[in-house]
Amino acid sequence: MSTVESDITKAVNEPVNPPVEQSDMPSAEAVEAVCAVASKRVVSPVQANKTRVAVLMSGGVDSSVTAMEMIKAGYDVIGVTGWLIKSGSRCCDTGMVDAARVCEQLGIEHHAVDLREMFKAEIIDQFPQSYARAKTPLPCSVCNTLVKWGALLRYSQKILQARYIATGHYARVVETEDGFRLARAKDPRKDQSYVLWGLTMEQLKATLLPLGDFSKDEIRALADEGGLVTANKPDSQDLCFIPRGTTTQQYLGNFLTAEPGPIVHTVTAEMLGQHQGTFNYTIGQRKGLGIAYHEPLYVTSIDPDTRTVYVGPPEALLRKELTASAANWLMETPPVEPFEALAKIRYNSKAEPATVYPLPDAQVRVVFHEPQPAITPGQVLGIYDLTDTYILGGGWID
Repeated sequence: MSTVESDITKAVNEPVNPPVEQSDMPSAEAVEAVCAVASKRVVSPVQANKTRVAVLMSGGVDSSVTAMEMIKAGYDVIGVTGWLIKSGSRCCDTGMVDAARVCEQLGIEHHAVDLREMFKAEIIDQFPQSYARAKTPLPCSVCNTLVKWGALLRYSQKILQARYIATGHYARVVETEDGFRLARAKDPRKDQSYVLWGLTMEQLKATLLPLGDFSKDEIRALADEGGLVTANKPDSQDLCFIPRGTTTQQYLGNFLTAEPGPIVHTVTAEMLGQHQGTFNYTIGQRKGLGIAYHEPLYVTSIDPDTRTVYVGPPEALLRKELTASAANWLMETPPVEPFEALAKIRYNSKAEPATVYPLPDAQVRVVFHEPQPAITPGQVLGIYDLTDTYILGGGWID
């Protein structure tokens, strides 16, 4: 057995139990070996009388069950994983190896696509730059649009000869009398439709989301019943490119200069203190402001040009209007006239009644019926229908 083959065997058979120490992670050599084989694997012909589905395999329980369910449904299934970070990322390193293990267990091909340069340029490098512009980014949403439904979808269709991709996201693709729609998941606690706002209609029609009708507990049970090696693997919670044990501010400090500036009361204009870099703050933040005051204060806005952080009482956070850029519509016919809808301004917030005004140049203006707290530039605007069933579109909050 060659050294490379030995490394692959070792990597594929390492335990899936959640790693606690760095030494428990797959070695860089093992990850390289898995990627080397998976990226050079010859693509088999599509099975006769079957439709090929490429499952985007992250190495987690959700994508593992997705692959298993697609096999049960009678598709010709093939696994594909994006190689996003060179090494040292807990979720990406273990994810690549675990994806290979699951594919081996299910008897399907596993392919890897080297997207490290793209991921660095479009996701990693842009993260600190967003904070430098006083925006709080949502990298996972960018990754969905550019990487999963961009590069990996194109690779799956052109190279792997897949008609569809399938992912482990909790949402549903529904065909209605008005065309295809992206619907919320059955389990509202796991619904991920919000981060899929950037899909085009063509991408949506090429997507299968089999987990949308299940709860997380049901997925865990299916994984256990199927004997999947990832059945008990914990969900990933952190940004994949920030090292475990490192805070966002610590990470940003490696890229941005901590330039001091004033902290100003947004109501009284009183200067309350000095900060050590605007990237240490985000809209709505209360703790860690570095000032003392007789009542709770929150970050209400940030001016990166003057390096000023504005703070104020809770009511100073309330706004009724926002604009968003790079608007995308998950509708067969994008709207041109104002309409009533429900709008959502962060992942864990509730969608609230609003009037939506489509604007030229892929922009949209939203006027909420009631003021909303901490509308944050850089986050995603999600627009839902009045029944709160379908996401109609969205954009990046200005």
